[in-house]
Amino acid sequence: MGLLANLTALEAEYAIIGFLLNPLEKPLDKTQLLQTIDIDNFADPKARIFIDFIKRYEIFNKILLWEKSKNSPKIKAAAIEYYDIENIDDFVTLKEAETYLTIVMDKAEKRDLYYLGKKLQEAMAQGEDQFETALKAQNQLMSLSSKIKLEDNASILKRVLEEKMEDTITTGYDLLDNHIGGYPRGSLITIAGESGHLKTTFALDEAFKMVEKNRNIKVGIFSKEMTSESLMKKQICKICKIPYKDLIKQNYDKEYVRQKMNSIPYWKENRIRIINPNSFRGVGDIARIQMTHKFDIWFLDFIQMLEFSSKEVSSASEFNIQVGQNMRNLLSLTLASNSIGIIISQIKKGVEYRKPMKPTISDIEWSGLIKQLSTYIYFSYYPGKYYGFDKIPQDYHFLLGEKTRFAESFIFPLKVIPETETFLELDNIEERQQRLLLLKKFLDSK
Repeated sequence: MGLLANLTALEAEYAIIGFLLNPLEKPLDKTQLLQTIDIDNFADPKARIFIDFIKRYEIFNKILLWEKSKNSPKIKAAAIEYYDIENIDDFVTLKEAETYLTIVMDKAEKRDLYYLGKKLQEAMAQGEDQFETALKAQNQLMSLSSKIKLEDNASILKRVLEEKMEDTITTGYDLLDNHIGGYPRGSLITIAGESGHLKTTFALDEAFKMVEKNRNIKVGIFSKEMTSESLMKKQICKICKIPYKDLIKQNYDKEYVRQKMNSIPYWKENRIRIINPNSFRGVGDIARIQMTHKFDIWFLDFIQMLEFSSKEVSSASEFNIQVGQNMRNLLSLTLASNSIGIIISQIKKGVEYRKPMKPTISDIEWSGLIKQLSTYIYFSYYPGKYYGFDKIPQDYHFLLGEKTRFAESFIFPLKVIPETETFLELDNIEERQQRLLLLKKFLDSK
C-alpha cells in the first residue's frame, strides 16, 4: 500500500497500459477492463493515444502494437517512439490494474471538480442567476459522481424496498394509474399537442384530480401563456361547472362562486397555486420559487416560452440547444426537490396535411432532449379538430402515450365536457372500445 500511496497519476496511467500488454493475463479480462475505461480520465496525451489505439484495435501485444502504430499519423504526430512502448512495464496484474484505474479516476474527478469550480466562479462573476448556475452545477456533479462510484446491488435493492407509497404519485386518473403505475418523484412528464387540442385544459384537470386524490401534496402551476386571471377562470369553470364563455361575459353569480370555491378544501388551503407569469422568466426563477414553496408537482405551460440563460439566440440550432439546456435544468430541479415536473409543449404545424392526422414525437417543437429527458410523453389529442366534429363527437378526447417507462405506446380515451373544461374517465369498457374503434377507423383510412 505504501507504493500505491506514492504512485503518481502518470505512473498509474502507464501501469494500466502495462496490464493491457501483459502476455500472462487473459484477453477477456483485458477486454472487460477496457470497457470501463474512459479515455477522458487520462491526463497524459501519450497515454490517451495508447489507450485509444488499444481500445480501437484490441491489440494486447507490444510488437503488434508497434507494427500497427507505425502507420498511424496520429501516433507519429505525437512523437511516440518505439522505446516508449518498450519501457512500459507489461507485468502488471489485473488486481493491480483495477487499483491503478481507481487512482486515475480519482485524479480525473479532482481535475473536473477544479475546472467546475472555475466555471462557477466565472458564472458568478458574470452575474448569472445563482439558482440556474446551481442546477447546472448539480447536473455536472451528478455526471462526475456517476463516472467514479458504482453502487453495489444490495444498496440499490435496499432503496427500492424502502420506497413508500408517497414516492409515486397518482396521475389523477385511476385507469391510467392501472396502466402505468403513477408518476415517480424526480421525473419529467411532457404533455404535447397542437393549439386547441386541450393540452393546458387537460393539465389543469389533472392537477385538480391529483390534489383531490393525494391529500398531502401541493401543486404549483407556472404558465407563460395565460394570465393568473385566465387560469383562475379555468379553475372556476371546473369547480363551479360554469361555462367558460359565461365567465368571459360575466354572466354568473359571483357570490355563489366565492362560496363554492372556498368550500373546496385543497383550493382554500392553497394546495393548488397559480404562479403569476410576471414572477418568473427562466429556470432560475422557477427553481427559486420551487425551492421556497416545495411543490410536490409543478406544471410548466409551456417549455418553448421559457426564457434562456443566454441572451443571444440567432438560429434554430441555438434555440434547440437552449430548450435542451432548460430541460436538463428542470430535470435537475425535480431531483433536487424530489418533485414531479409536468411540461407542456407545442408541436409543429402541418399534422392536418398528412394521413393519418396524428402527431408523433418528431412533431414536438425542438424535440431532441424533450423526448430524451421525459419519463413519459403524452399527446393531448382532440381528433374532432382534425376530422370534424360532425364525424368525431365533441366529447371525444384521447391521451396518446408515445413514451413510457415500459417503452410501449397506448391510446387512453377520455370524455371531455368542453363547456366546463372537465375530463371524465370511462368506466364502461364497451364505451371505451367504441371510442377506440371509431378513432381507429379514421387513423387507418388512407
